[in-house]
Amino acid sequence: MARGRPIEKRSTVQGNENRQIYRFTPLVALLILFSALAGTGAAGSRDPETGRIKVLYIGEPNGQSPYPMLESDPLMMPYPVVASTVVYSIDIAKRSIRLYMPRNYEVLSSYQVIILSDANAAIFTPTHLSWIRDAVDEGGSGLVMIGGYEAFGGMAGHANWGLTAVGEVLPVECLPSQWTGGKVIILEPDHPFVASLPIEPNLPWMRGYDGNMVEVREGALELAETVDREINPFWVTWEYGAGRSFAISGDWTPGGGVVFMRWEYYGDFANNLMLYMSRNDLPDDLQTVHMARTRFHEYKSSKAYLFAVMEFGEKFGANMDPVVEIIDRADSGFSDATRAYLDLDYESSLGLLDEAMQVLVDGNERAFQLKDQAMIWIYLIEWSVVTSTFAICGVVVWTLMVRRRYYREMGSTRFSA
Repeated sequence: MARGRPIEKRSTVQGNENRQIYRFTPLVALLILFSALAGTGAAGSRDPETGRIKVLYIGEPNGQSPYPMLESDPLMMPYPVVASTVVYSIDIAKRSIRLYMPRNYEVLSSYQVIILSDANAAIFTPTHLSWIRDAVDEGGSGLVMIGGYEAFGGMAGHANWGLTAVGEVLPVECLPSQWTGGKVIILEPDHPFVASLPIEPNLPWMRGYDGNMVEVREGALELAETVDREINPFWVTWEYGAGRSFAISGDWTPGGGVVFMRWEYYGDFANNLMLYMSRNDLPDDLQTVHMARTRFHEYKSSKAYLFAVMEFGEKFGANMDPVVEIIDRADSGFSDATRAYLDLDYESSLGLLDEAMQVLVDGNERAFQLKDQAMIWIYLIEWSVVTSTFAICGVVVWTLMVRRRYYREMGSTRFSA
């Protein structure tokens, strides 16, 4: 009670109620504090329904990008939106924006990370651009822009992102229609994101990397640069409002990142970047996580191949029900591995994945056995046709070339006479 404030007479019931309120006030304060910390992303931001990191991948989310690696990582839930007019036609890009971009700010801001990879700024509405800015500033989302012809200041006449609302969020100034490159130099090796990757000097992709020319904004942190005749920022990040943004001046698709894509940890780079941008913990043991991510990707590829074998066998009447049962067992182990991965128990996840992969290998062998059984009549027919053809040809050759009674010896001919 404040000193010098008049005391009012209250009933006993009211006094008890007030004492109860004061008694629970510290608990309420702690709850408010924890809620505030969670809201700022101190414990990492994930989708509350799935426990995964929702990623809105805008630009060129195809097989020649990190998108497949993001898709196979259980922690990531990427959503593709085509918006590149270099890889796709402008009509396809505009139609994709119209159909697949979030229809309101609430949906867009529900994504923990937004990626702009060679997305053409000219095909977005001003509303979309404002939503992206506000999702970072107010919603706490992370924004990543990747270099390319349609990134930053734009090349070959493409629009300048620096003149849009999104440009306010970027940690760099966008210089129009300028391109440079050089050797990649790491400036902040102890930064959490950089330290989470096995980056060593003179890796093949670090020897020469082209990218858009940009300038670091005041207050931003430059993690890496390219050095040649000119020095250009390469990786730059900063905190913006409730969120953060990250600029990569080089491309990570074949347009300018072919050598980078050959790096063993190319997928880990993208996945770890999503963890950093969403304020989730970065893995301490990258090798275990790398192997687990590789297994998840291999499992999905192997399963797709197995389905193709099953479909082929069923066309010839093979009963693939036993294989379906094997796949169910493998999927059960895969689900357990996924749950362990989401709980950040990477070692257990890797062990469960190895077991699931072995079950899938057994299913693949069983599928081939059933396919061969169904095709036994085809094999017999092929053998009969080949054998019959060989026998007929043999009889003809023997008759004409070996059995000589069909030949007559000529005493003279017109020419000899």
